Amino acid sequence: MKVRFAKVHGAGNDFVVFAHPEQPDEYFSRIAPRVCNRRKGIGADGVLLVKKDEISDFRMVYFNADGSRASFCGNGARALVLYTYVEGISPSPMTFVSDVGEHKGIVADGKPSVSLPDPSDIELNLDIKGLPSPLHFVNSGVPHTVRFVEDIKAVDVDNLGRKIRSHTRFSPAGTNANFVQVHHDDCVYVRTYERGVEAETLACGTGAVAVAAVLNRLKGFPSPVNLSFPGGGLVVSFDESGSGITNVMLGGETGIVFRGEIDVS
Repeated sequence: MKVRFAKVHGAGNDFVVFAHPEQPDEYFSRIAPRVCNRRKGIGADGVLLVKKDEISDFRMVYFNADGSRASFCGNGARALVLYTYVEGISPSPMTFVSDVGEHKGIVADGKPSVSLPDPSDIELNLDIKGLPSPLHFVNSGVPHTVRFVEDIKAVDVDNLGRKIRSHTRFSPAGTNANFVQVHHDDCVYVRTYERGVEAETLACGTGAVAVAAVLNRLKGFPSPVNLSFPGGGLVVSFDESGSGITNVMLGGETGIVFRGEIDVS
């Protein structure tokens, strides 16, 4: 069976999109590892489904590269905002729903931005046995840790990220792990180990929001916060409240790479 797809990316965080599929969600969970395989498939960090919704412009469903379903993906959401706008599925501004709720999407001058849930469950300066300290924890739609480092290039992201991701402190769901270096000129560099991909990715949208929330709380960073990932820049804008940040919007480099058909029989 041949199925049409689009390859998209958000700051190098790449995805395969299937629009209005006839198959059930479980089918895409099953084929995601093969589709995302970079040698024998299309190659991606995850699979995105655009599904019809009775109220919103569309429903977003996301599967990690290992086939596990994730409640949300920030860069994936941005990519879908651009894709659905270009394909005439959604207007701008638009609304869509994910497993974490309703979102707003905007395309301005060809650049998409998307609203994210307010960061929650924030825990700062955690001292966890067996892990580097301090760690900071934020739920930005999915769980994230944030660790400030002196030299981000020297961090073994895959090994240390895997250790944090699998620690019993964050079980059973696990967590994503972000490593952050703040330069003297307030330039912020981030590298992320993503749960479900089980490796470092070129960027992470929900990770960017988690980092921005911690930078605001601990270092007083105002909106917008510009973050540099290996795959490109992301921008997190927000309003400040007494307990943290709210009305979060995520923007940054996004593109439709190519379209095609894949035999998934």
